[in-house]
Amino acid sequence: MFMASLKQLKTQFLEYVEIEKGRAIRTVENYDHYLTVFLEQTKVTDPSEITDAKVRDFRIWLNRQTTGNNRATGETIKKKTQNYYMIALRSFLKFLAKRNITSLPADQIELAKVGERQIDVISQEELKRLLDAPNKEKNPERKARDKAIMEMLFSTGLRVSELCSLTNDLDLRLDEFPIRGKGGKVRVVFLSDEAKAAVKAYLALRKDMSDALFVKIADEISKKPTDEGLTRRSIERIVKRYATIAGISKKVTPHVIRHCLHPDTLIFLPHTIMSAKELFESSSKNITAVDFKKGKTIKSKIIQKTNHRFVDLINISANGYTISTTKDHLFFTIGINGVEEVFAKNLKIGQFVAGIRKARMDSSNKSESKDKWRLIGYILGDGTISEKRRGVIIADKNLSFVNHYKNIIVSEYKHQPTIIKKNSVNSYLLNFYSKSFIAYLRKIGITEKSPFRRVPKSLFSQNKATIAHFIAGYYDAEGNEGSSVKFFSTSKMLLKDIQMLLLTLGIDSHLYTRSRRVRLPGGKLIDHVMYNLQILHKPDQELFKKIIPTLKKTTPNDIFEGEKIPVREILRDIYHSLDNKWHNFARYLKIEEGIDIYRYVGTTTSIIPTKEVLKKIIKYLRGAHCKDKRLNFLENLIESNNIQWLRVNKINKQKYKGLVYDFAVDKYENLITDGFISHNCFATDLLSNGADIRSVQAMLGHANIGTTQIYTHVTDKHLRDIHKKFHNKKLI
Repeated sequence: MFMASLKQLKTQFLEYVEIEKGRAIRTVENYDHYLTVFLEQTKVTDPSEITDAKVRDFRIWLNRQTTGNNRATGETIKKKTQNYYMIALRSFLKFLAKRNITSLPADQIELAKVGERQIDVISQEELKRLLDAPNKEKNPERKARDKAIMEMLFSTGLRVSELCSLTNDLDLRLDEFPIRGKGGKVRVVFLSDEAKAAVKAYLALRKDMSDALFVKIADEISKKPTDEGLTRRSIERIVKRYATIAGISKKVTPHVIRHCLHPDTLIFLPHTIMSAKELFESSSKNITAVDFKKGKTIKSKIIQKTNHRFVDLINISANGYTISTTKDHLFFTIGINGVEEVFAKNLKIGQFVAGIRKARMDSSNKSESKDKWRLIGYILGDGTISEKRRGVIIADKNLSFVNHYKNIIVSEYKHQPTIIKKNSVNSYLLNFYSKSFIAYLRKIGITEKSPFRRVPKSLFSQNKATIAHFIAGYYDAEGNEGSSVKFFSTSKMLLKDIQMLLLTLGIDSHLYTRSRRVRLPGGKLIDHVMYNLQILHKPDQELFKKIIPTLKKTTPNDIFEGEKIPVREILRDIYHSLDNKWHNFARYLKIEEGIDIYRYVGTTTSIIPTKEVLKKIIKYLRGAHCKDKRLNFLENLIESNNIQWLRVNKINKQKYKGLVYDFAVDKYENLITDGFISHNCFATDLLSNGADIRSVQAMLGHANIGTTQIYTHVTDKHLRDIHKKFHNKKLI
C-alpha cells in the first residue's frame, strides 16, 4: 500500500483547509508557511517522528528567533505569533488523526499564555481631529479622496482590503451595501450621510477611467490621471499621515478607526474602576454594590449585560459629581418610607440622591513602584512630553520640588536629568530625556495634550498606597497650598478620574467648572475653561493630609457643620404621628438640646439635619415612646460611613444619538456609577459615547457574529438603526 510522504500529506492538508474547511487563501498560505518552517527546522520525514520532544525543541528554537524589524531591537518573536505556528500544527495533527495516520495527538500541544489583547482606541476628540485632518490638504482631488476614505472607514468599519476592493459603481442612493470579507463571508455595512456626501464629492472630481473607487492621484508633473487603485499599504500611509497632522501621538491604523468606542461612565469593581464600555466588553463578573440595610459597599455579581440605542440624555450635577444618563435611569432617594427609586426625568433641583462616600476597594496584589507613579502624577500636572525630543520637561517655581523629582528619576531610572533656571519667569525646568520612558508613557496613554489627558487605566487596579502617591505627585504639580485643598486642570475627565480615585481612599471631593476670559501676552482675549476639584469638608481634608504625602502644606478648615441626611419627609410624618406626645417631645428637645424641631419638619422649611442633630432627635423620639420602625432606618443612615446624599443642583438635556449600556446586578440590584449609586434591572442606561461592541461585531464581520446576534437579538434592521443613530457625526 502506497504511503504518502509528509510533504504530500501537508499538501493534502492545505487543500482540505481550502476546500472542505472553506478558509481564505491567505489563511492557507499562512498555514503553509508555519508548517514548512516546522518541517524544515525539525527535519522530520514521517508523521510518527512528530513527537512531544520534537515539538518542544522547535518551540524553544522559535522562542529565540528574531525576524523582520525585531532584528534591529533584538526582540524575539511574540508569544502570539509563536501560537500561530502551534495552531497550524495542531490542525495538521487533527487532519492526520482523521485519516488514521499515527502521530502526536493534537491535544498534547498547549498554546502559550499571552496577555489580554489590547485594542488601540482613539478618543472622541482625537477621532474628530482625524476626520477633519484631510481638510488641510491643498490638492482638491487628494483632499476629496482622503476625506472620503476616512469617512468610509469610520462609517462602515471596513477592513483595508475590503475598502481597496470597492468599485466606483457603488450605489450611493442606499444606506447600505454588501461586502465580502474574511473567508468569503458576506455581510451588510452601512453608509452615513457624511460618508455618502464625501464619496460623491470625490467622484465628481475624478477624470480617470478606473473601476476602483479609490485611485492614486494624477502624476504631479504630467498631470495625467492614473487608473491605478490604492493598495492596502497606500491607505495605511494615508491614515498615518493624517494622524500626525491631527497631533495624535499613539499608533493609528485603519483598523483603529474600526474601534472608535468612547467610554464615559466610570463603574466601581472590587479591584479596579472601569468605564461602561470596558466593563461591557470584559469577562469580569464581579462588581461593587451597596447594601442599603447595612449602609456598606459590598461585592456582588453582574448577571446580565445589554445595550440599546437612545436619543438625547440628561446631564445631572449634584454636589460636585456629574453623570449623563437616559431619562429612565433610576437613582435612589429618601422618601416617606425610606430609600425609594426615582427616575432621572423626575428629579428636581434641590432633591437628594444617593452617592458613595467610600467605595469598596479590595487590597490589590499589584505593587508597582510608588515613586514611579508619583512621578507620572507630577508629569500629568506640570510636564510637557516631547516625542520628537524623546523627553519630558517639567516646570516648577519651587526648586525643592524639582530636586525631589530629580532624585526619583535618578533612583528609578538610573538617569541624571538636568535642571535649568529660567530667570525670565522665575521657574526651573527639569529635563529628562529617555526614549524608553517616553515609550512607556505612550503605552499607558498619557502623551495627550493637557485638555485631553486622563489618569492611566492601569493605575485603577493598583493598591491604595500607590494611588495615594500618584495623587500626591499630581497635587505637587497642580494643587493649592494653604487652607483649601484644590486640584486644577484643563481636562475635566482627568479630574473626574482623580475624584473617583479619592473615593477609593474614602475622600469626598467636588468637581467645578470655571469659565473666564484670559488676556494673552499679545493682548488678545480668549475664553478659557478651567476645572477644579475641591475637598471641602474638614474630615476629608484631614484624611487627605494624613494619607496623601504631598510636598505642599495644607491646613484643614476649622469649621465643619457636619454631614447632612435628607430625611425631612420621614421626620415630618413621624412627628405628626405622635398625637398628644409631640408637645413633650418638642419641649424637651428645645430645652435640653436647643433644637427647634419646627426647623426640620415645617412645611415651608428646607433645612436638613446633620447626623449629630438627627441622632439627638431620634434619642428624644424614643424618649417620647415612639415605636415607629423607621427610627431603625434613620439610625442605620447615621451609622453608615459609605453612603452620602448628594443635592441635585443642575439638570440639563444633552443632544445625543447612540447606544447606552446596561447591567443587571445580583441580589443588591445597584452599582456605583460616577460616584452615584444607580439602580439596575435594565433601567440603568450607562452612557458610552460610542457604539455597542456586540452590535458593532456584525458591522465589522467578526467570526462569532452568529452567536452575538442570538445573544442580543440584533437583526440587520436593528443594526441599520444603530448605525444611523451612532453616525450622526456630531462629535463633541
